[in-house]
Amino acid sequence: MACPFVLYMRKKKLKTLFFKSLTDIEISVLKNLEITCVLLDIDNTIKPYGAEKADDDCVIWIEEAKAAGINIILCSNNYRRNVEPIARQLGCDFAAFCLKPSPFGYFRAYLKSKTKIKNILIIGDQFFTDILGGKLMFIKTFLVDPISEESEGSTVRLRRRLTKPFTDRIRNRENIYCKGSKKK
Repeated sequence: MACPFVLYMRKKKLKTLFFKSLTDIEISVLKNLEITCVLLDIDNTIKPYGAEKADDDCVIWIEEAKAAGINIILCSNNYRRNVEPIARQLGCDFAAFCLKPSPFGYFRAYLKSKTKIKNILIIGDQFFTDILGGKLMFIKTFLVDPISEESEGSTVRLRRRLTKPFTDRIRNRENIYCKGSKKK
């Protein structure tokens, strides 16, 4: 017999949805899902690895989300000295050294959000770190394609290869919020 908590979470159907990029996620979708806070990955989600600034289109998306009343908290495995300048550029709060997929960094961000778990969404480009970490916290997750895989380190490339069956399954899942989504 399954424990009541597991049965409850099965009913919630926390399925990860796939979008081609952050900018393909319409703010109205977040509002429809009653999202009041987005925990947003940095590297290859809003900027390429090694870049000092966020992609211009992502900056616009973040500004639109904030204007709609959605709190954005940047979550990165990187150190504070690397995360803080980007957070300052975007006018966002942040949680550095998250150690994803461990849920502890996401838990720190959750405490900063001052909102309910059901109103939080995690957006990231890696299954192993961003999505798995979100699943461990029972938070809604969206997977996006990486901005650029060219400058990624060998460990990231290896993780992408190892988690490819999972990411392919997410990509092939029906997404009613995305144009051109595959129908079941």
